[in-house]
Amino acid sequence: MSIPLKYKLKHISRAIRFKGNLAGNNEDWVVWWYSGIYKNNSAESQPNVLIAFRVLSSDTLSDSVIYRRVPLTSLGQFRIGTVWKNSMCHSEIIFDSPKKSFLVDFTKGAWKLISFQEAAKNGDFPPYPMSAYQLLHDEDKNWLIEFPLQTGGKLLIPCIEFFSRCYGRSEELKRVLATYSWDGSDKDSVQKRLYAQLDEPEEPGKWKVKLKRRLTNGDVILLAHAKYERYTANAAKKIYSQIEAQYDPKNKYPAFIKVAPWFQGSAQLSVNGIWFDDKRSFLALQVIGCSDPSGVPIQRDRENGNKVNGADEQGGDAALQGKQQYALTKPHEIIDLTGDDEPDHGGAAIEIQDPDFVVLGVPRVVIDVRKDRANGSAGAHGKGDNATVFSSGEAHGSEKGVGYASIKARPVMESNGMLRDMWNALLHLKKKYPDAISSVEWFTFDDGFMESDEPRLVGLEAFDETDEVDTDIRNWLFFDTKMQMPRGFLVARVTIKDKLVYLAELQRRPRIKTEEDGKKTPAEESFKGLIFMLNKPEEFIEWLKFMRSQVRHVKGIVDRLVSGCPGIAGTFSHRAAKKEEVPCEAAAINAFSKIGVIIGGCC
Repeated sequence: MSIPLKYKLKHISRAIRFKGNLAGNNEDWVVWWYSGIYKNNSAESQPNVLIAFRVLSSDTLSDSVIYRRVPLTSLGQFRIGTVWKNSMCHSEIIFDSPKKSFLVDFTKGAWKLISFQEAAKNGDFPPYPMSAYQLLHDEDKNWLIEFPLQTGGKLLIPCIEFFSRCYGRSEELKRVLATYSWDGSDKDSVQKRLYAQLDEPEEPGKWKVKLKRRLTNGDVILLAHAKYERYTANAAKKIYSQIEAQYDPKNKYPAFIKVAPWFQGSAQLSVNGIWFDDKRSFLALQVIGCSDPSGVPIQRDRENGNKVNGADEQGGDAALQGKQQYALTKPHEIIDLTGDDEPDHGGAAIEIQDPDFVVLGVPRVVIDVRKDRANGSAGAHGKGDNATVFSSGEAHGSEKGVGYASIKARPVMESNGMLRDMWNALLHLKKKYPDAISSVEWFTFDDGFMESDEPRLVGLEAFDETDEVDTDIRNWLFFDTKMQMPRGFLVARVTIKDKLVYLAELQRRPRIKTEEDGKKTPAEESFKGLIFMLNKPEEFIEWLKFMRSQVRHVKGIVDRLVSGCPGIAGTFSHRAAKKEEVPCEAAAINAFSKIGVIIGGCC
């Protein structure tokens, strides 16, 4: 009996086609479930995941499933809910609650691993009612992580989805963890494939990690914890050990692995999926983002590092000298991927983006090691014009026409609005550059200067009824026009060595932005920020009162206030930069440079 599709679809555009993996895909197939991991007899360095597809016809799904094996490194493309035809993805299901966020506890003992088979064996209730999301087998063997929620319900995440999205940002890291042993004597061990040898000695209290070439910068947090914390190392080691222990020599039966959170403590998770149990519980079918673990700053270096003293930091993760050439996909260009063959030695290379991964909450401080010269090159790779298909495995052989595909998810920071993002960026820079920035404070007339993490705003004053001002200026003053609530602005003081630097950011009204394709997205008003240093600290109060009054008349165009500052002042925009670790980090560094104060390097 067919299953009604309760959800709408949205069109998505992907330039990836999978050769050989989706034989017979001449109808719409929906990725429905991940069903275990196999070793790969055709390309041994690329484990496969068994995917269960349901056929979509009009608004119904088949009650039977179609199984296909796809490379583990491709799961970022084969998200649960994506729709495939002719080996290409064209649509995706819009589940109940896109990007629902939960606060959970990753501490051992605060969560458990469960499966339908395990529940049936123990006489327990199933993880969730099959009527909510129907699987082929009532005693399905795939494991899920279960987190209790304050609602009295629970959050469930399939273990393979959690592994695919939360164990680092590159698919290379997941591939290595699932393929190789942690045995230090093995030339193919995990350590030798993930960690390059440090160029300096270890130091007590400092975490230093040098990444191997194929990894992306976002992998460093998990790898730092795996290097310095036994808990994380044990969680990572269990991936390969379970696949090895459950290996079927005839390759008929997959390994059903348990995947634990790799750090302990509270965590935020952003997920897509469906509600059940009267909306007290949630089945997360897609992980959108997660928070970082807290801890000491991580010093990140690369085998092919490009952070050089006195040089502009351009480019991505590869070395500036002898940089590996990744071909960029062109509009309408189709890239063929395979898991049935390994890349050629010295062959072409291409970079493919998985869906972005949202870093929630306060991101971990990571400090890039800077050197007098760049590290060695990433190795010889072509420019992409001598390959007809691409693979994410280990290089083997040559002249097969198989290039290397580097697949990774771009970490993006959750925005809390420009004003709050600027404050968070200042706090982040204080942690990142403690030798330069000694304090970050906010100010109000009632509280004075305060160093607490939660800032308060200086409120603008409403005009008197007798004031002769235009209606648009009178209305601009209010953050909420209906409630007649005036705007506020953040005033921050940053102590940078012997300098007192001040920043001011206006509160912005929310609005709806219309994209070029007609899509409407939440946004906010756009204003520049103001930065200044004073000739005399005692002039601060009078200048602030002047600024608070005049900013109303110029409707937030702070460029018009600069000339009245009793000191040095400038304005700055809030353009994002590719390499910034938190929203507005680049804007804050750029702001300091406007008055001749240099912090760190270019983002």
